[in-house]
Amino acid sequence: MKLAWKRGTALLLALAVICGLCGCQKGKSIRFTTGLGDKELFKIGDEICTRQEAMVFVLSQKKNYERSYGREIWDVKIYGETFSAYMRDNLQDFLAKMKCMVLMADKYKVELSDEEKLRIEQAAETYFEGLPENVIQASGIGEPDVKTVFHDYYVSNKLMKQLTADVSTEISEDEARVITVQQIFLSTEGLSAEEKEAKRKTAQKVKEQADAGADFAVLGKNNNESESFELQIARDDTETQFENAAYALSTGQISEVVETAYGFHVIKCINNYDEQETAKHKTELARKCKEDRFYEYYDAFVKTIVAEYNEKAWKTIDYSQELEEPQADFYEVYDQYFGADTY
Repeated sequence: MKLAWKRGTALLLALAVICGLCGCQKGKSIRFTTGLGDKELFKIGDEICTRQEAMVFVLSQKKNYERSYGREIWDVKIYGETFSAYMRDNLQDFLAKMKCMVLMADKYKVELSDEEKLRIEQAAETYFEGLPENVIQASGIGEPDVKTVFHDYYVSNKLMKQLTADVSTEISEDEARVITVQQIFLSTEGLSAEEKEAKRKTAQKVKEQADAGADFAVLGKNNNESESFELQIARDDTETQFENAAYALSTGQISEVVETAYGFHVIKCINNYDEQETAKHKTELARKCKEDRFYEYYDAFVKTIVAEYNEKAWKTIDYSQELEEPQADFYEVYDQYFGADTY
């Protein structure tokens, strides 16, 4: 696990990754100011974040999104603004969190060894050497800026590891178990009682046909009213009634007709234990346990923080700016020197 602002592999990955972060906007005081330098984005406590530091993350995000979706992605509208503006707003939250964590690291006496400091310097040097000269000129990034970013990112992760070291991450196989099912769904939303009863009878007929050996996929094609036929689910992903019925099945079994708030379901279990996905989900649940503990410390700390933001400087960050793709990627270099599972 690591401080979460990772590579994009889907259009809205940033939503899943960033929206879970709470920047220092929750702090005791926020001021928008002109007292910062033109390259200084914000100040939180004694920590200042510069435009150059932010651009290290912008470059990595640009590289991955543009490879997947092309440069036009930044002009796509999302929630009433361009994706570029949306990403910039979320970058602000992420960086605010990271700087808060650097302050916390001092409070909780997170110290770096000489070996860790050396690796930070080496990582910064490796990354900076991979930046094209025109990108350096356009972004203003210098090697000291890169070193600051690697330092802050590493310290933040080490802080999380230190504060959550005693958290139990023992997750049972059944709690983490991921299964694959197919469903035939008949919607009852907006229907009268009489119409709902007709749908129930149809669902029961489908169940009887499936029990008699009819091809479940064909039954689904002819009767399923959901866009989803095959589902991979974990506990708490679905309605309780659906989950209970699905998890009670063995591979190959078909459920009775299941009623939820949305309609009737007939469920077939394709795999009642996906070992690979269960292992991944167990890791996610363990991470969630650690994050819950960390936020107990974090939420209390940010209430004491005064934050100053430079709106004018923030507006100079534009994801749609055309820049040569750098050879270096911050996260790849970070993983090279510190590993992929820092906390």
